[in-house]
This record gives sequence, structure tokens and C-alpha cells, in this order.
Amino acid sequence: MKVYDCFMFYDEDLVADLRFNILNEYVTKFVVVESKFTHSGEKRNLLFDINKYSKFKNKINYIILEKEPDNLEVIHDNDTDDKKNSKYIMNALKRENFQRNGIVKGLKEVNPEDLILISDVDEIPNLSKLELEKINNEIILFKQNFYYYKFNLKLEDMPWLGTKACKYRALKSP
Repeated sequence: MKVYDCFMFYDEDLVADLRFNILNEYVTKFVVVESKFTHSGEKRNLLFDINKYSKFKNKINYIILEKEPDNLEVIHDNDTDDKKNSKYIMNALKRENFQRNGIVKGLKEVNPEDLILISDVDEIPNLSKLELEKINNEIILFKQNFYYYKFNLKLEDMPWLGTKACKYRALKSP
């Protein structure tokens, strides 16, 4: 069984480097998805530089999204402020989902029993005790620590279900 670790990238070089180093021994391929648009719709320059991660270069499938989703809400001048705000929020969610769904473009040579991990770059799961051969669940939720901006600001009573996983055969949509 192969393990694919999939996440979106914006500008988190340090965290991506941590993630690659922490998960490298468990992961077959890293799928990194970056968009040429922010979630608010602004055009942006790509920032992921695969050469910064030369140690992992052969394990990284880097996906670039060149366009925005087709189903964005049109914001009209005569929309009320509430309507405009609602459309801004929905468009941001659609852009985020579109980028996350771009993960499937990086799932190459995947078998039905391969494990697909999906999370934000800073949601690094602990795979050291995961017994891959015993996984039968349709969906796996990783209970993770919640840190607020810094490692010394841990919210003790706030478990975070960040990383999700499933076998490729059960993947409907990232």
C-alpha cells in the first residue's frame, strides 16, 4: 500500500519543509497543489520552489492551478452589502474547494487500496503508530494538537480533526 500525502500550498515554506521531513519515511508521494489565485480571487505569483526541497523532489507531484473555478458568483454593483458579502464568502469557499480538489491531478499510478491523506500543510499527522495493513475504515480522522500561531500556545482542551484519510477506492472528492 502506498501513502499519498496531499495538501494545498500558499507560502508556507518552513512548514512544508517540516512536513516533508517528518512524513518522508511513511509517504510514497507528496501531492502539493498551488493556485495562481488567492481564495479572495486576486492573481498571485507562484511561490512553491521544488528546488528548495531537492531531497524530496522525486516524491513530489506539484500541481499548478492556472484558472479559477467556473461556478463563481457574479457580484453586481446593485447587490446589497449582505448579498455581496455572502457572494465573497461563497466564492472564497469555492476557490478553496477547487484548489483542494486539484489534488486528484497529482494522484498518479494510484491503486484502490492506497491511502490518501488530505490536510492543510500545517496539519501534520503522526504516522509513526499507524498500522497501514490494518486499516479498514472508510474515513480516518486524525486527532491532532491545536497550536495557536506558536508551538508554545497549545490549546489543551481543543483536539483538532485536521488530517483526513481514506483509501483511494473510497475517495469521492478531496
